[in-house]
Amino acid sequence: MKLIYTILLSFIFVVTASAQQLMATLEEESIIADNALFFDGTQYDPVTNPSGNYRFGRRISPHGDCIDVVGGFVFVTWYKGGFENRQLMLSRKNLNDSNADWVTIEFPHRHIGFQGNPDVGDSHNTAAIGISTIDETIHILYDMHAYSSAAYPDDFFNYSVSIPNAAFVPDAEFNLSLFNPKRNYLKQGGNYERITYPIINRAADGSLVVRYRIGGAGNGDIFMASYNGNTWSNSWLYSDGTIPLPNRYSLYGTELFLHETFYSCFSIRYAQNNNYAFNNGFYFAYTDAVPPSPSSQWFDINGNNISIPIQNPDVVKVAEPADDYGTAAAPRMTSDLDFTVTESGAIHMVTRVDNSNVHYYKLAEDADFSSNAGGAIPHPAGDMFSFNNYIFVVELLGNKPVIKATPEGENNWEVIYSAITEPTTFKHFNAVLAEDKLYVYLMENTSGDACPLHLQVFNLSEGMIDDQHFITIEIEAEDYDEGGQDVAYHDTSPGNSGGVYRMDDVDIETKPTASNGYVVTHFKGNEWLQYTFQVDSAGVYTFNLMAANPNQDESTVDVEINGVLYENLLVTRTFDWDVFLPSSIPDIMLNEGENVVRITQRKSLSSTPDKLEFVSNIPVNTSEIFSQETTIFPNPSSGIFTIQTTAQNLKYAVISLEGKILQQGLLTQNEINLSNYPKGLYFLQLSSDNRTAVKKLVVE
Repeated sequence: MKLIYTILLSFIFVVTASAQQLMATLEEESIIADNALFFDGTQYDPVTNPSGNYRFGRRISPHGDCIDVVGGFVFVTWYKGGFENRQLMLSRKNLNDSNADWVTIEFPHRHIGFQGNPDVGDSHNTAAIGISTIDETIHILYDMHAYSSAAYPDDFFNYSVSIPNAAFVPDAEFNLSLFNPKRNYLKQGGNYERITYPIINRAADGSLVVRYRIGGAGNGDIFMASYNGNTWSNSWLYSDGTIPLPNRYSLYGTELFLHETFYSCFSIRYAQNNNYAFNNGFYFAYTDAVPPSPSSQWFDINGNNISIPIQNPDVVKVAEPADDYGTAAAPRMTSDLDFTVTESGAIHMVTRVDNSNVHYYKLAEDADFSSNAGGAIPHPAGDMFSFNNYIFVVELLGNKPVIKATPEGENNWEVIYSAITEPTTFKHFNAVLAEDKLYVYLMENTSGDACPLHLQVFNLSEGMIDDQHFITIEIEAEDYDEGGQDVAYHDTSPGNSGGVYRMDDVDIETKPTASNGYVVTHFKGNEWLQYTFQVDSAGVYTFNLMAANPNQDESTVDVEINGVLYENLLVTRTFDWDVFLPSSIPDIMLNEGENVVRITQRKSLSSTPDKLEFVSNIPVNTSEIFSQETTIFPNPSSGIFTIQTTAQNLKYAVISLEGKILQQGLLTQNEINLSNYPKGLYFLQLSSDNRTAVKKLVVE
């Protein structure tokens, strides 16, 4: 006789309006252009590969500080492909006009290539854009990588600025005539040689702050300048990387205007990599001054005054991820780093150490940072933002956009949007947040050196996980039936390899990102697990298998529900053992009372189940089921059933025992005709005003 865990009874519940969650909804997607430059080929090396066509990386569009959203418009910079073109491009779209299309300006400047070689691309040569709302000017800094005026007299510093009031002109007027001729300075008389990585930030008053590196990867100085709507200030030194050896360094990070404060977060790379193989530490500083300057009052993370320029960076050091999480003899901390600060002052930072994502976080009132590594922590190559009391990160998993979020001051990452099952893939992206909209600027993953560019617009909101009272049944994968081999499960290897939770032959391991902290692992081909559970309300449900599948595009399982077999359910590829996404079967019929589900793995070691879900298709109100208002007669019948009801706008669905919907629609006649169907048992689901009832129909 089969035995059932009594704990199974606790899995059935009606979700109430109690759990808050950040939500991201894709509202719009558009194609910006189909011919953006991509360095398709092999990496150039003058000795080993002189025929290569790029240096450092393949990415050039989109790249760097290449997107701005302001005044109801989105602006993006890119380079025109293929490689024989390489012109600087600026595209704009009016977000307030649903019929507006992208309009594009082509500049005469062409990407000069690696060290002036037009046949080899250089991925450092990004194109930064910023819009000043004081005078509505467009500013673009582009195509520079530590060039001297002697070597590149016309292209060592490339700056294009529009005339005033150009940013928001009608589409028909958005053309090259809005821009002044390219110039090689911000403020005439200043020194703008050997500059790389320009970034433009806008303050709340519409003024701009530009930052850039002067120097090299291990000995660069960070300079800034500000634009007041009329002129640029002199450049001023923020971080002095050319201090005496052995402490000479270069800053890797960014600055952000957030909540009327100018924040700086970075790691450093030493000129002599004798301490770490790559980058080092988390460093943090801020000022409330607009515009920021060396004479502004600057603070470390504890609110202590600091002097600018920063010379010894240890004065603003807050953590050492390589020491905390390094596993190699010389821990490697990558150049990727991202951070944000919430309106209430919570700080979150992510990086990567020895191939593991690392997350540091603290609330404003916390004295110290908490930290974690691995699990569902997003990759620092993603873009991090704060919205209300949440942190979220956009990243690509399997070349498809995924958004993960956690409440501020926590490390509880949840996937709130996933395009894993969508067909289009992408190479890379940049994103910005403007009020409650997220704008993700992506290059499509196609072949060649001229690839499409996309913009995806997401709406962000904070709401209940499920405020419509859908019945949800959750069964943890590790809570399969009791009864042993070939009764409750079939497992082909003796013992529990994980050694946790249950001591039979099913392999279970601890997984912090799983819903109950455990998963079924080593789930091999033809192994199966069976679950018996109770249902209070019969009806139509959607079945979801929540599982991780990092490697297989063709992982499948068979699902048998109450004797009905659903073969070859394709398990969603998640590209990570710590990320669990649903694989769904719609329109499953569950009986009132006992139900049984069995899952059988068809491809060995291709998925790790976390839990099983059944979610009702129609929201219900358990305190007011309206079945007492409805009478069905005769029942049993030869197939003609009369419905007598006082409910308004009544919808109906007739469902077979196998869960197939045979008829559905609005009940306009007080009669349902099943006389053309075989004799037997059917279910009639009735719904109105967020209420539902299920009746059994017997055809004799």
